[in-house]
Amino acid sequence: MDNYSVSVIIVNWNHRPFLQTCLDSIFAQGFKALNVVVVDNASIDGSPDWIRMNYPRVLLIFLRENRGFSFAFNEGVRSTDDPFILSLNPDVVLQPDCLDHMVRIMVEQERVGVVAPKLLRADNPSLIDSTGLFISRSRCPYDRGQGEVDRGQYDHDTEIFGACGAAALYRRSMLEDLAFANEYFDEDFFAYYEDADLAWRAQLSGWRAVFVPFAIGIHVRGWGDSLRKQSKRNPIGPRLALRNRYLMSLKNDRLSNFLADLPFLLASELPRLLYAAFTMPSVLLGALDFVALSGTIRRKRRRLWQKTGVKESNLRHWFIQSQAID
Repeated sequence: MDNYSVSVIIVNWNHRPFLQTCLDSIFAQGFKALNVVVVDNASIDGSPDWIRMNYPRVLLIFLRENRGFSFAFNEGVRSTDDPFILSLNPDVVLQPDCLDHMVRIMVEQERVGVVAPKLLRADNPSLIDSTGLFISRSRCPYDRGQGEVDRGQYDHDTEIFGACGAAALYRRSMLEDLAFANEYFDEDFFAYYEDADLAWRAQLSGWRAVFVPFAIGIHVRGWGDSLRKQSKRNPIGPRLALRNRYLMSLKNDRLSNFLADLPFLLASELPRLLYAAFTMPSVLLGALDFVALSGTIRRKRRRLWQKTGVKESNLRHWFIQSQAID
């Protein structure tokens, strides 16, 4: 492992209260071959100046406007050349041996392109936040085990669909294989479900994703994409989530699979839309946003599905075995 290095990419937007514990946990890692990049999305809480003063080792990329999570992450990746990339939210704290466990899997298994740690809830570390990212038959991304008491029920290395972008280790060669015009996360998504979209493209292209239970991080879970837990004063997250779920399926789904699961999708989506119509009607503008971007996403779909491996792949087993947390 001495011959490998990791770029840690942190996308920050007004998360100054979390940055110290996050950065300290990175520099306390047993794995030392690290280059840390913070891409700041035009924060107004003093984050950039604070980072410059207190963490001179960090490469700070300051964007003059909020370009979204996807663009900021991509800028971070484009600024480095390490073979492995860790996407890390500023509200995540890693245990000191976390990267050792994650990098070891990458080194030992060549076709593993994504490694997910075990994330526990910061407000109650006995509860699971994520043990891998999955997509249900209703095409809703969800984190396996979220909210469950951690009794070790997932404590074995397992194949997963993908990793929660709050803490995910990616192989650079996989990112380059999946990129559209030098975009790794799809910049049309802006934010929300870009990690699930990348995971889906990776599965279609024959890359593997693995959950490593003894790599542990503590995560302050936000609820920006949830109708039930979101303030009515800020519908942007649910609106983006609605749009991006549709874009993700349009780009990646096999038509036969989509039609086979249409009853599950309608049973989940119609109540969701009805609830939004009564509680937060502006969320439904996400459907119009989807229509506006559908032409661009269809072009990306054509490029993706021209690949021989994608044409031959079928991910139906992932959807059938999944249980949604809608």
